[in-house]
Amino acid sequence: MNSLALTLLILPMTGSLLAFILGKIDKRYAFWSAEFLGLALFLITLKLYSSYSEPIDIAFTWFTLGSLSIPFGIYIDELSLVMLLIATGLGFLDIHFAHDYMADDPHQPRYYAKVLFFIGGMILLVSAKDMVSLFMGWEFMGLASYLLISFWHQQKAPADAGVSAFLFTRFGDIFLFAAIGMLFYLTGTLDLMSLNSMATAGDIDKDMMYLVAVFIFIAAIGKSGQFPLFPWLMRAMEGPTTVSALIHGATMVNSGIYIVARLFDFYVAAEALLVVAAFGAISAFIGATSALVQSELKKVLAYSTMSHLSLAFIGLGAGSLAAGMTHLVNHALFKALLFLGAGAIIMSASHVKDMWRFGGYSKKMLFVSIAMAFGALSLSGIPPFSGFYSKDAIIATTLLNSETSGLISSLTLIAGVLSVAYISRLWLLTFAGENRDSELFAKVKKPSFFWITLPLLVMAFATFAMGFMQEGIIEMVSGSVAEEEHVNGLLFGLLSAIALLAIIVYYYYVKRLDITKKIASQPLMKAIHKLLFNGYFVEFFIHYFVKNVVVGSFAKTIHWIDKNIVDATVNGSKEFARVVKGYLMKTHSGQTSDNSGTMILGVLLLLVAVLVGGVL
Repeated sequence: MNSLALTLLILPMTGSLLAFILGKIDKRYAFWSAEFLGLALFLITLKLYSSYSEPIDIAFTWFTLGSLSIPFGIYIDELSLVMLLIATGLGFLDIHFAHDYMADDPHQPRYYAKVLFFIGGMILLVSAKDMVSLFMGWEFMGLASYLLISFWHQQKAPADAGVSAFLFTRFGDIFLFAAIGMLFYLTGTLDLMSLNSMATAGDIDKDMMYLVAVFIFIAAIGKSGQFPLFPWLMRAMEGPTTVSALIHGATMVNSGIYIVARLFDFYVAAEALLVVAAFGAISAFIGATSALVQSELKKVLAYSTMSHLSLAFIGLGAGSLAAGMTHLVNHALFKALLFLGAGAIIMSASHVKDMWRFGGYSKKMLFVSIAMAFGALSLSGIPPFSGFYSKDAIIATTLLNSETSGLISSLTLIAGVLSVAYISRLWLLTFAGENRDSELFAKVKKPSFFWITLPLLVMAFATFAMGFMQEGIIEMVSGSVAEEEHVNGLLFGLLSAIALLAIIVYYYYVKRLDITKKIASQPLMKAIHKLLFNGYFVEFFIHYFVKNVVVGSFAKTIHWIDKNIVDATVNGSKEFARVVKGYLMKTHSGQTSDNSGTMILGVLLLLVAVLVGGVL
């Protein structure tokens, strides 16, 4: 078991190098090495899952300096295994899908090397025993995400998107690094299980625990694209769609939720869960409402990711580890399905992303439309698809918790219902009705069944089948089978609202698109559309604040110091030298009496200095 766990950690990193080297010989070798390595990682994870009996606990010491010992350990329990199955399973399907999606790209060795490195970072993070190894996995993923988002760095938009992702996530990472230092100072340990135990036992100062929990959550906000650090998540759409599926489904965005879940007992003891729920509710509302008006296929899914990850945060914040983590698992699957489905559409439609140019694509991409319908039904929360159970549980949990039953539960309910509207709009504009760009429609190519459609069908079946496996998932992520949360009438009310909303969306986006355009042309609707389309201008305000307040103030301060201190010192030295020169010139009049007097004065000063030095 230990050897399998170590192999799981080492294989993607060494495989990354292998894929790059072999790809330089022949780019086809890069894919096949990544394909086999991805499959091997998934099979190893399945073996660990099937033979699991107790946690794998491996403690290493990274280095020792005097009395200071820095750990680097591995801890794989059922929660880790769930995350490993997501990372390796979806990672393998993503690599398989990329065979056709990246077929024409000349830089495939670089691409597959980075993907394996990305998966390796996630494996390390979810297998971490302590904050040191967790932080390393965290940073590996941050580096890999920058490299993959800016994969087409020859173009300005992807290059800028990579830098944006790097800066936004690094801001959060500063707080995580600070939290690690504070924890080590307060407790003398960085072991995750020990931190939970000490927090529960009350061995850590409560105020400091709260501060540390908030710091870690800020890092989670950055990594998972939550308010206000979400703009990078939208810009990440500039990377390959296969990368979007990895980031938004299988790996990176899940890491922020995972770290809160891993330290769930710590957050409970610190009484910091309300902060998690509050920011989650704001993020869920912003994400859901902004997704309603996006015209680009991937942007809708990006805002949807923000909203649904927020629902997972809300579940945790409302005190239900089971609801939050189950939704994370369900979301990872149906969101990877939807992103790869979007990739199939974009690839087949000459890389056009604008949904208003689609329509009627089910006639040419029937299986893709069915697979994405399954993903959309799960995201909407339609039984018996997996998304229904976790989404319903989160809404019920917020209503039953007195601390979250007000504004937080209202925003959660709105975000949950609106998800039906924006995903229905996406599917209907793409697959239903008549095509709105006949020239583009004529160019649409049927995707390969084995490389493109088959992975989508596998994920579609899985998101349906997982609806019947929720108790097992709950037990794995929370350690026990909790009673299902419910509110009388909630299920009927939600399903009724969903049905009504779906009918409205169908009517306005398929049957009467002309009315939709007329409504959208009204001044008030234009203003609302602009607000939502730009994500409530959060990115604008962040850039304005950084440019004019942070950078601007810093620049003005540096300018003042340069002008009034540095330049003043340099310019003043000239005048000082002139004054000194004037006094010294008086001692060199050229007359013998003045020169003799000056010499005698100098000798006397030397004698005084010698005498004083001797006395001291």
